[in-house]
Amino acid sequence: MVSSQFSRLLAAEIDGRTQNPRYRQNEFHRLQSAVSQHIDEIQDAVQKDSGNVPEEVRAELCLALKEIRTHYLTLSLDKDLEKEYRVIAGKDNADSRRGAGIVYIVPSTHTMFYSIVSALSAALAAGNCIILELTKNTMALPALLRRIFSQALDADTFAITEERPDAAFLSRVLMVSQTGSAPLAERSLVSPMNARTVAVVDRTADVPAAAEALVAARFAFGGRSTYSPDIVLVNEFAMKRFVEAVMQQATRYVAGPNGEARQGASTRRRLCPTASLLEAAQKGAGTRVLVSGSGWGVVEVHDRNSPLLTQKVEAKVLVLHPVTSLDDAINLSNLSGTLAATYAFSSPSAAKYITQFIDASVSWINHVPIDMLIGPAYPVNTATSTATRYVPALLQVPRPQFVAETNNSALVKSILDPSDATKSANTWREALASLPSIGHRAGWRIGFFEQGIITGLITLAMFVATVSTVGWYTFRR
Repeated sequence: MVSSQFSRLLAAEIDGRTQNPRYRQNEFHRLQSAVSQHIDEIQDAVQKDSGNVPEEVRAELCLALKEIRTHYLTLSLDKDLEKEYRVIAGKDNADSRRGAGIVYIVPSTHTMFYSIVSALSAALAAGNCIILELTKNTMALPALLRRIFSQALDADTFAITEERPDAAFLSRVLMVSQTGSAPLAERSLVSPMNARTVAVVDRTADVPAAAEALVAARFAFGGRSTYSPDIVLVNEFAMKRFVEAVMQQATRYVAGPNGEARQGASTRRRLCPTASLLEAAQKGAGTRVLVSGSGWGVVEVHDRNSPLLTQKVEAKVLVLHPVTSLDDAINLSNLSGTLAATYAFSSPSAAKYITQFIDASVSWINHVPIDMLIGPAYPVNTATSTATRYVPALLQVPRPQFVAETNNSALVKSILDPSDATKSANTWREALASLPSIGHRAGWRIGFFEQGIITGLITLAMFVATVSTVGWYTFRR
């Protein structure tokens, strides 16, 4: 059974009003105006729910407002009209797209405001009707957004629900699930909330810079981001330097500017997960707590059977583990299946090798994009955008229009036409012609593997020469 508010959305989907760029632009203005007018209330609700420090809350709000502006600026009446009238001008409209219809958003509780706005603004820009699922709970933000958005946006194309509709209705929507659950609709964009993130620190890395970036990534926003590093694999030759740098950064992070506020906010909401994880580390074989404080810690794990090496960390605890080589790090990382992300801190050649062979949805080299700690993970197996979390094309369906005959159509027509045997024979010969030559030249570049082979040969040659020389002198004596 479809409720009356959903019936209005179904009607709006059929009449296609969200395809009108002017309509979408007006909705964006109403959305941005509503958020701006209630920004203080939103900020208070976000801080109350998350326990994040004021700077982190403001960063989340700024990023959300930027999403609205970025998606709004993609809308252009002139460009839409040019595409719409290509066919009349005798041109192909090969890149024509339209909204998927109705987008159903299931938001993440981690940095919830940005998570909602990023999906909502992308769905609006793509030309969709939108349903936002906000279940009743003790959080302050859902109730506030229920009031603000319901008043600001068109009730014919936007709705908020507290209960999930039945399977029959969900079969008609495109679901954006930020909670990492299995697809609940036939068409779904699912963010891998429980996928792990692994960082690799090679001995060629800038160790202090790597420690600073990874400590911030683990401790910021309560350590609850999908892209916070669940484990840092450190080359054993760099481990001592890295541990020293991490301990320095960790204590500076919690004791620096706003350190007390940061600690207080974290302790109020997330002390239990952190405390239980640190307790497990203290009791576990082959693990030790290097440094810890109220609501945070750094743990070193040596036992590869430890559950700390395989679990998703949702606390301000940085887990370190030594590896003997890049291959060791790659093999250990791939035991977890496809990772949400990989951070590679190393020389460019080593980073290329690491990120090429670790199976991760996205890789970042020698830096952690701090903005990625806010909001949901990128949907599984979709293109990655550094500008927005959701590209509008993900929430659209292609509807191309072709005027000109294609080359393949002309080819088939020439073969099927019995009146021109010569042309048909020529087409046949062209189809059977050999492929162009590879054009391979003798390589001169020395890659990662070649360097290893050459180093091994040089070492072997030196060893043989040394043994031969010692043997010759021994024989002469």
